[in-house]
Amino acid sequence: MSKTLFKYIFKMQLKIMIFISLFVFCLILLFDFAEMTRKLPISNLEESIFTIKLSFLRAPSTFCEIMHYIYFVTAVFCLWHLCRSHQITVIKSIGHSPQQILYPFISCALFVAAIWLLICHPIGLICEELYNQDILNNSSIKETNNDIWISFQNNDQIIFIKSIGKEKIDGLCVFDTKNNNRTFANQVIIKDNTWLLNGVVVISDDKIKNVDAMEIVGFFSPDLVRLLLKTPRKQNIYHLYKIYEIQRKDRVLLKLYELELHKLLANCMNFIIFALISAVICFPINRYKTRTSIAVQVILISIFVRFVNNILESLIYGDVISIPIACWSMGFILGCISIAILIWKEA
Repeated sequence: MSKTLFKYIFKMQLKIMIFISLFVFCLILLFDFAEMTRKLPISNLEESIFTIKLSFLRAPSTFCEIMHYIYFVTAVFCLWHLCRSHQITVIKSIGHSPQQILYPFISCALFVAAIWLLICHPIGLICEELYNQDILNNSSIKETNNDIWISFQNNDQIIFIKSIGKEKIDGLCVFDTKNNNRTFANQVIIKDNTWLLNGVVVISDDKIKNVDAMEIVGFFSPDLVRLLLKTPRKQNIYHLYKIYEIQRKDRVLLKLYELELHKLLANCMNFIIFALISAVICFPINRYKTRTSIAVQVILISIFVRFVNNILESLIYGDVISIPIACWSMGFILGCISIAILIWKEA
C-alpha cells in the first residue's frame, strides 16, 4: 500500500476517534455531574465549582475503561464509510488486497493501544486517586490495602494480610506448610527490612504459644511493601511491572497483581482484535447493511466480549486455568476466527 493511501486511512481514523472520544467524554462528564449534584449539596458558586472538579477527576478513569470500545466504533464507522462511498472498490481495483487495506487499521490500533497503556490509563488512575481524596475531604488520609494473599514459589509458606499500610500491618497470618506451623499477629510494625510482631499466637503441632512481641526479618523487601499499598486495580503498568520484577526476586507469588498486569497487556490486544472484527462486520461490500444493522452487531459483539472476559476471570479465581492462558486466550481465539471469516468472505 502506498504511503499516501496509508496516511489517508490512518488520519481518517484519528479524526473520527477524536470526535467520538470528545463526544463520549462529554457524555461521561454530564452523567457524572448529574450524579454529583444528587449526592452533594450545591448552594453557592464554590460548591458548584467543587462538583465540576469532581466530575472532571472521575471522568478519565471511566473513559479509559471503555476506550477500546470507542476504537471499535471508530474502526467500524471508518470501514463502513469507505465501503458505502465505494472507496474500497477503488482501492481493490488498483491492486490492493483486503489484507493490505487492514494495515492502516492494525497500525492505528497499535498506536492507540500504546497511548492507552502508557499515558491514558496512568492519568486515569491519578485522577481517580485525587477524586477519592477530594470526596473524602481529607487529602492526608493514609491509604491501605486489604485482604492480600501471598504465596512463595516453593509453596512452603502462605501469608495473609488483612490490612497493610506504609509502616504497619493489621492482621497477619503466616501458614508454614513445611513445618506445620501457624503464626498469627494482631499488628506488625515495619522498619526497613525488620518486622516487629505484636500480640503473636504460634500454633505448632496443636500446641498454642502466646508471645507478646517477636522480631523477625521481613518476608519480602520494603520496596514490595510500598507498592502493595494500592490494590491491583489502582496500579498502572509501570508499578505492576516493578511488582512483577520484585516478586520474582523475592520468590513470592501475587496472583491478583499478576492477573492485573496480564489484563492490561491483553487489553492492548483488544484494539487489534476489534480492528479485525470491524472488518468482519463491514467486508465484503454489502449495500443492504444499514447503520442500524451495523450498530446492533457492534453492541452484540461488545456484550459478547465482556461476557467472555467475566467467564475467564471466574475460571482464574477457581484455579481452573492459569492467568496467562486466560488473559490471552480470548484475543487469540477471536483473532483467528476473524481472520478465518475474512479469508472465507473474500475467497
